[in-house]
Parts: sequence; structure tokens; C-alpha cells
Amino acid sequence: MSAAVKCSKRLAVIPMKDPSRAKTRLSMALAPRDREALARGLFRSTITRLQEAVAMLPEGAADIAVVSNSPVIARIARQAGLICIDDNDPGTLSLAVEAAADWAAAKGYEALCVLPGDLADPSPDDLAQLLAYPLDGTRAVLCPATDLGTNALLVPLPCPFAFAYGQKSLIAHRRAAEIAGLCPVVLPLDSLRVDVDTAEDLSCLLAQDPQALVREGAR
Repeated sequence: MSAAVKCSKRLAVIPMKDPSRAKTRLSMALAPRDREALARGLFRSTITRLQEAVAMLPEGAADIAVVSNSPVIARIARQAGLICIDDNDPGTLSLAVEAAADWAAAKGYEALCVLPGDLADPSPDDLAQLLAYPLDGTRAVLCPATDLGTNALLVPLPCPFAFAYGQKSLIAHRRAAEIAGLCPVVLPLDSLRVDVDTAEDLSCLLAQDPQALVREGAR
């Protein structure tokens, strides 16, 4: 990672496992090689949409990073021009995001936007709306998944509460923000509701993009 990272107001970060360890909930629907290809393909797609969203904002308003300890993910991220943050393999998503938040706060960023790397079809317009949402140091913005997970989170830095990813994390994050004295804002952006975790999610993705697995598997 370059020592001369240009600091901007907000950092959008994508936490990522190594593709070989991703999408285990799809083990009954996909072979390991196909699960890896799916994880890489969704990550590349999320990067592209996020870069389009950042291009809609004023110049210098946001940077994009990945937090991971995977050499595969780091290579893809660097090829795309992303900042790479090593999470030192903390074992949980919450700790990986905490590592990214600590890094961003130390670099002088004022806010952190956390996005999963497996969104099915994120809209650049929705992403730009989220990235530009006013915080004023008093708000936390949460975008719900269909299962009440947290599919996007925008928080001020340093973040005054602990991240709580897991089942129904939207409720946990909302409560944690309130206890920390922030006003939680639930922002239901349609294109950020669905990530690809289940066989049903996969079927919907392939109905929209039949070449999703073939295209990435050919790389």
C-alpha cells in the first residue's frame, strides 16, 4: 500500500474474505471453483459500480478501499486502483471492519462507508446517494438487507460504537448507534437490499445475468 494516500472526506470500504473461503452457504448449489468465481465476479462488479458512484460526487469527496488479508483480493483491488488495508485475518466481519475504521480514522477520514462485496445488483445512483448522505457527526446511516442484515453502513469517524455484523445486524447497529448518542437513519435503497448468500439469491442473479459464473471462471 502506498504511503502517500491522498486523504479525502469519506472512505468507502469493502471487507472481503479470500474467494476460496467465501460463499460456503452455497456449497450445496455450487462446486468450490464456481463459488470462488462467484465471489470474485461479485467483488469486481461492486468495485465497478462503486467507482461509477464516486465519479458522480465532487472530486476528492471519497476514496475506495478493500480490507482483507487475501492476496487474490489484494491483486484485484490494486489492479482497480483501490487502497488495500490488511485486516490481519481477525476471523470476523466486525473485527475486519473495525480494522478498516481504525486505519481510516488514523488517516484523517471523517466518515466510513462499509459495503459488502457480494451485492447482487447495486445501482451507482443509490451508492452515490449513500456516500453523499449528510452526517454532521451526529448520524449513522444504515441500509437494510431483505433479512434485516446491514448491507451498507455510513458512520462518522472515529466510530463511537462497536460493529455488530451477524443475524439481524441492522437492529443491533441501530441500537448501538442510539446508545452511542447518534441518530440512526434507516435508508432503504432498493438496489442494496440483496446480496448473494443463498441458492435463491443465486437463481435471481443468474436470471438477470446468465453469464455471471462463466465470465469470471474464464479469467
